Amino acid sequence: MIFFWFSVGLLLPTLSGWLLVRLCEGRHPVLMTLERWTLGFLFGVTATMFVTFLAHIAGFILFTRLGFLSVQVAFTLLLVLAGFFQWKFFPRSTPYTLPPTPSTRPPLWLTILLVLLTIWTLAKIAFGSFILVTTPPYFDDTLKNWNYRAKVFSVTHTLDVGTAGGEQANPLSSYPPTVPLFKASLASLAGQWHEGLANSIHALWFLAAVILLYCALRHRTQWQWALLGTYLLASLPLYFFHGMNAYADVFLSAHLLAAGGLLTRGLTETDIPRRRSLLRLSALALGLLVFTKNEALVLYLPLLLAVLIAGIVFLRRQHPMTRREIAGTLAWVAGWLLAIGLPWVLFKWTHGLGFGNAKEISSSYSFGWQPGVVYVLWVNTFFEGNWHLLFPLLLLLIALGRKRLFSTVLAPLSLFVFAAVLLQVGLFLFTSLSTEALRQTGLARGFVQLAPLVVMLTVLLLREELKKE
Repeated sequence: MIFFWFSVGLLLPTLSGWLLVRLCEGRHPVLMTLERWTLGFLFGVTATMFVTFLAHIAGFILFTRLGFLSVQVAFTLLLVLAGFFQWKFFPRSTPYTLPPTPSTRPPLWLTILLVLLTIWTLAKIAFGSFILVTTPPYFDDTLKNWNYRAKVFSVTHTLDVGTAGGEQANPLSSYPPTVPLFKASLASLAGQWHEGLANSIHALWFLAAVILLYCALRHRTQWQWALLGTYLLASLPLYFFHGMNAYADVFLSAHLLAAGGLLTRGLTETDIPRRRSLLRLSALALGLLVFTKNEALVLYLPLLLAVLIAGIVFLRRQHPMTRREIAGTLAWVAGWLLAIGLPWVLFKWTHGLGFGNAKEISSSYSFGWQPGVVYVLWVNTFFEGNWHLLFPLLLLLIALGRKRLFSTVLAPLSLFVFAAVLLQVGLFLFTSLSTEALRQTGLARGFVQLAPLVVMLTVLLLREELKKE
């Protein structure tokens, strides 16, 4: 029955997400069919949980089976009406076509190798998913945060922020409730709490990240390189470990890949109508990113907005990006951020919830050089087997192709990846967050969140270097 309730619980959120993505695409589709459905699942879960959160704090529903289903049905019907309006009053769209592939076929040995690697990757995901569903969780974050809060939601039917008895709010409640809230929705459909059912969603978030990376690479290069990138991501030990456990970092990484991939592709798209569609989709992704984890709001959103502004300034000076198009793009971004980010931030402020990693940022960080962190970063990144040879390969490719990093279509992606990595390393080197590095309790999680975009940049740089040779 686990798979039955899991399928039922995914149906409406995925459909509503697909409709939301299709509405943002408008008259000029820019996504592959597989990519659109994957984004529909990813965005649909987050969007429906956000609407459910709003309906609950407004006093309209409780976290019961009727409450979850009523919100999801109403949200889906609203999007269906909006889609019918778009189809009725706007011109029909033309199907999206991928860039042409080279006329030369790859060698047979390469095709066989890539097929075998794909089969091996799918087998690993299937086996890891089986372990995830059948093994009781025992990791600290799962027990104390994600599944614990999900059980509280499903039993009390309310959003408990830990303020009972006049005590300060539970710091774990500062995290957006998307992950535990969706687990509670699955439990409410099944009529009881089931660990396997609650944890099964994490395998799909891992699979979504792998598929979105394939599609992002496929828009820019041939299928062989796209398959190579997906294999590299799925073969990273620490990323696979997080994806096959009930953690939320892969969940965030999938949203970050969607936001970063759509934004950087939109800023480098030469066709104006398609560029507008991509930037609208990236605006939606930026808004939903806020409702994933605190790191998304504090670390990644400002960097993505900076890349967006820099890209708009460049396009305004070098290419015919009109003021009207700029205003439209900024309006979409501001609209989604206000619609999603503002209610969540106001809720946090109202209930005294922090913006850091389960504690306040301003009161917990001291600044200054942190001894010992450089050594720990060096060992953790290059010698513990977490990433194989990903980062040495990236550094080598940067050294070989440094002149092209910020002068080609890779510039927005390179800028964001470098800025995000340097920001995280700087936090460990110069703030009291160094304890997370020295104890290795949260050191590599930031790299897990960035892993899909790092792999994407590495594969594209490798392709460019081999083409040059």
